[in-house]
Amino acid sequence: MCFKGGKVEFTTGRVQNEAMKTSVDLDEELAAAVRNAVSLTQEKPATVLRMAIRAGLPAVTSRFQATRPEGYFASAYRNYPKGRLEFEEAMARGTIQKPER
Repeated sequence: MCFKGGKVEFTTGRVQNEAMKTSVDLDEELAAAVRNAVSLTQEKPATVLRMAIRAGLPAVTSRFQATRPEGYFASAYRNYPKGRLEFEEAMARGTIQKPER
């Protein structure tokens, strides 16, 4: 609704999505970690928190996804050249994988 020329006009105008604003309580340890990240990055605390959420959200959601059944990706490797399969197997043996923290 806007006033134009002494008349009231009803217009939809431009629609903008309003940002979701949320407040989060941080314990002292986490607040100290945020302050440390802010001092290192020279960013605002809100920016640091958004960056942390974006970086960590995939790790959080992957913990709650169902595991793939045995052989789920077998069809993708069915027609692979033997040399490529041997190479991947050798690379897998030589790589030490650590669980995410």
